Amino acid sequence: MSHKSVSRGRRSPRKKRPSTKANFGKGRQLGYAVKQALDEYYSSVSHYNTRATHKQRAATFVQFCRRHGVKDARDIDREFVLSFGGYVRQRVGGEFLWPDGVVDVQVSVAYAHNLISTVNVIMRAFRGDNALKISGKEVLGVCRKSVRTREIQADVVDAKDAADRAIVAGFERGSAVILLARAWGMRVREAVLQDLDRMTLEIEKYGEAAILEGCKGGRMSLDRTIRANEFRLEALRFAIEVRPKGSKNLLSETGTVKSFLLQELNPCRLILKKAGVPTFQELRAGFAQDVYEEVIEGPSPLKQPIRDQIMDRIAREEVSRQLGHNRIGVASSYIGGTRHAA
Repeated sequence: MSHKSVSRGRRSPRKKRPSTKANFGKGRQLGYAVKQALDEYYSSVSHYNTRATHKQRAATFVQFCRRHGVKDARDIDREFVLSFGGYVRQRVGGEFLWPDGVVDVQVSVAYAHNLISTVNVIMRAFRGDNALKISGKEVLGVCRKSVRTREIQADVVDAKDAADRAIVAGFERGSAVILLARAWGMRVREAVLQDLDRMTLEIEKYGEAAILEGCKGGRMSLDRTIRANEFRLEALRFAIEVRPKGSKNLLSETGTVKSFLLQELNPCRLILKKAGVPTFQELRAGFAQDVYEEVIEGPSPLKQPIRDQIMDRIAREEVSRQLGHNRIGVASSYIGGTRHAA
C-alpha cells in the first residue's frame, strides 16, 4: 500500500475552525469589522433598518473596546462583555466619567437593554455561537420598561403641518408616509410598501382595509383591519396621487426601500421635528391614542386615570390589534399604563 493511500485513509472529516485572522477575518479595524460582520449575518441586501440600528448602537461598544485597548474581536471574552454590561449599568444610573475627563451621558433603561442586545448580536455574528450572550436583566439589574408616561406629541394638526412642510420641501412621497403613519398607524416600511389599490378596493367593498405589506418580521395578519374615516381616506387618496406612475405603492419600479429611506424619508425626520412631532414612531402613538379614546369614549391613561378597567382592557386589545401586535401589553408603550382612579 502506498504512502499516499494510507494518508487518504487517515483523513478525518474537516471541521470548521475559528479564523486565525484579526477580527475573525472581517477586517483589521474593529469598527469596520463589526459592520462587516453584521452585513454578513443579516445579508447585505436585506434587513436594512435592523443592520443600520445595530451599527449605530455598535459605536458605543467599539468605543468601549478602544478605551480598554481591545482591537481584535477574538480577544473579547465573557468577562469583557460583562464589564461592558457594568459600564452600561452605570450609565443608567447617571453620567459616566472616564479618567481623561470625557463624560458619557446617562441612558434610559430601554436603550441600555438595546445596547446589550446589540453586543449579543455582534458577538454571535463574529463567532457563530451564543457563548458570550448575556442577559440584559441580570447585567443591568432592571427590567426594560415600556410603559409610556409622557403625553403624545403627534396631534393630527401637527402631522398635517409636517406633511405640508414636506411637500414644500419637495418630498411628496415622504409627506404621504407621514399621513399614512398618523391616519392608519402604519410603520414606515408598511407605509412605503402598502398596496394602495388593494386598500381602496377593500374600503369600497367593506368600509375597512387590512394592513398587509411590509409588516414587521413579515407577520401578515388579515385580522389587522382598520375602518376608514375621513382623515384616513384623505391620507390614502394623497398617497395614490403622489405615487410613481404604474406603481401600486410609493416605490418606483427601480426603487428600493433603502433608497427611499435615504433620499425621501431621512430629510422628513427633521421636518417632523420642526412641526412638533419627534419621530415617525410618535405618529403611530397618536393613532393608537385615537383608537383607544374612540373605544373607551374618553381620554387615554396619559391624560387621566382609568375609571373602567373592563373597557380599558377592551380598548388596549383593539389598539394592539390595529397596530399589528399580538400582545395586549404592547399597548402600554403607546397609550400609557393601567393607572386607576382612586
